[in-house]
Amino acid sequence: MIAFLTLLPFALGAFASPIANLARDEPGPWCNGLGPGAFDIAYNFTLGAYNSTLPNSNSTGAPVVMGQAGAVDGASFKIFSTWASYPYNDYPNFSLLSGAFHPNYEGGLDVGISDSNVTAGNPPSFIVTSLDLPAPAQIYCGVADTDPYGGGTGYPLLAVNGDTDSFALCSAGDYYLAQTNVIYKPTADNSGQYLFDSCYSVKLQMIGLY
Repeated sequence: MIAFLTLLPFALGAFASPIANLARDEPGPWCNGLGPGAFDIAYNFTLGAYNSTLPNSNSTGAPVVMGQAGAVDGASFKIFSTWASYPYNDYPNFSLLSGAFHPNYEGGLDVGISDSNVTAGNPPSFIVTSLDLPAPAQIYCGVADTDPYGGGTGYPLLAVNGDTDSFALCSAGDYYLAQTNVIYKPTADNSGQYLFDSCYSVKLQMIGLY
């Protein structure tokens, strides 16, 4: 009996340690107001745009990749586009690093890319450059589905500026091969960036993260 009691703390420690290892640091202030399911660190996930108002053909939504958004000398720009409208994928997955959204280049190559601040009426955007890379904007969070009543798909949602509910997919135009891009709080006054009447609300789901 004495031997059993002596070994009991070690046995309990063996069972408790895996649980302790799952604990994460509290997310930063950019996750304030998002509830107990909020987190700001995740690795190697993809994104799916899940229609918020109409039926979806699957539980993950339309695959989202890094679409093109122009270039200048020494830099190019990326935005979130549907794979169906931009069937290229140089950044096969993404990471969330203390509130910064980081696209991971294929083959694990270290490519200079940084997320930018996101404002209403515009797409979440990124700059790619080998010159002076700006510091990333720490504005993104993930939000796990903690609703005890269910109703969601089970996938965490991406938030920007403390908001998971204001993303939309919008067509860049009515021309052939126009990209369908993710826009934050779309507006009719958008300087011709997208067709406002084509927009529909989506949730950005984080698929396969760990």
